[in-house]
Amino acid sequence: MNGLVLDQIHGELIFDHVQFTYPSRPNTIVLKDFSLKVQAGQTVALVGASGSGKSTAIALLLRFYDSDKGTLQLKWLRGKMGLVSQEHALFGTSVKENIMFGKPDATMDEIVAATMAANAHDFIRQLPEGYETKVGKVVKVLFSF
Repeated sequence: MNGLVLDQIHGELIFDHVQFTYPSRPNTIVLKDFSLKVQAGQTVALVGASGSGKSTAIALLLRFYDSDKGTLQLKWLRGKMGLVSQEHALFGTSVKENIMFGKPDATMDEIVAATMAANAHDFIRQLPEGYETKVGKVVKVLFSF
């Protein structure tokens, strides 16, 4: 895989006068002179009106969009962070496979431990095929009252 893998991570996050436009809208500046510094261990919430750039800042952090300069190895970078989004995104595969997108080599014991930590294990076990339930079936179960 191409890209830089850092020897050390200091845990500090810095956006320094960032400007960003989406490739599909090159004439519309989404972030202009955006600066933010988060110390290691600090918890920060981005709050603002719809369209103010909160999700864009996170998308840049997770490298859903490439920066104009510099490249880190995405798989390595994403393995160092976690995200709890207000907008969930599931793929049309099993519950187990969706969980494994975060760690492709996860064992079943690790998957169960993660779902227990997220308080989702009992719910998943009650699905028609448990961890092998396809996401489309989960939606049908949730809405078949």
